[in-house]
Amino acid sequence: MSGVPEVVFVLGPPGAGKGTQCLKIKDTFGYIHLSAGDLLRAEQAAGSPDGDLIATYIKEGKIVPIEITVRLLEKAIVSAGATKVLIDGFPRNKDNLDGWNKDMTGKMKTKFMLYYQCNEDKCLERVMGRNQNRADDNIDSFKKRIETYTNSTVPILEEFKELGLLKTVDANGSQEEVWDATRALFEEYCSSLPPRPLSDLPLPPLPNPPPPLPILAPSATTLQSTTPLHSSTPPLHSSTPLPPSIGSINAPTLPVLEQPHLTTCGGEEEHTVVSLGVEEEEEEEDYGGLFTMCTLL
Repeated sequence: MSGVPEVVFVLGPPGAGKGTQCLKIKDTFGYIHLSAGDLLRAEQAAGSPDGDLIATYIKEGKIVPIEITVRLLEKAIVSAGATKVLIDGFPRNKDNLDGWNKDMTGKMKTKFMLYYQCNEDKCLERVMGRNQNRADDNIDSFKKRIETYTNSTVPILEEFKELGLLKTVDANGSQEEVWDATRALFEEYCSSLPPRPLSDLPLPPLPNPPPPLPILAPSATTLQSTTPLHSSTPPLHSSTPLPPSIGSINAPTLPVLEQPHLTTCGGEEEHTVVSLGVEEEEEEEDYGGLFTMCTLL
């Protein structure tokens, strides 16, 4: 279903490094990280009606009633508006899983269980060395938690394995080694996902069309101040008087052009006048007598 948050559960014994790896997954693959234990401790510190009950369960290494845990998880997911969620330290037993399925079916979609497998001695070493001032970071609480994990949580892993939803990472190495294995697992998982249908993809907003250009009637000032750039003809508003043959402004004609030709031996210039595309020759004076006189001389 489109818009339903996808949930990856993360389990492992106390001290396996689940929280550290979840932060890396969050930063690399865009998940939000919720720790069931952190939510319960925050609810306890807030002094809610369930605070004292939560404190007792945590101190004794027991599992908090599922109604409280599921309610806190759902509230955190909805508040964050998340679509990809890592839930660290949940479900811890069959009751947790059944309660989740009962209340969250149709609201959340379980993708798989990520299991960090780590030896008990390595886990104890990490718990005693992390200095987080947690009430359960001591040997007595650790032993109780390991016992609860073995008796209640391991059977949950088997159930996810039978469904083909269990992915295991060896957490006995360094943080970098564990992260390399975790990153490879998520890269493989992400590459195997089918592409989202186009109907689920948000459409980009349509750009606002530019406003239409105003259509302005030419004003008298515009007509008087505009001269075509491609023409060498002076504008019609020029102060130079127009030749009589041009006519009115409403029916413009070509101006009279005068083009000089070669000078004759008599010293007078021969002109060709072009007017309206028709050549007219000026009347020539009679130079015959002058030519005869020059010949006799």
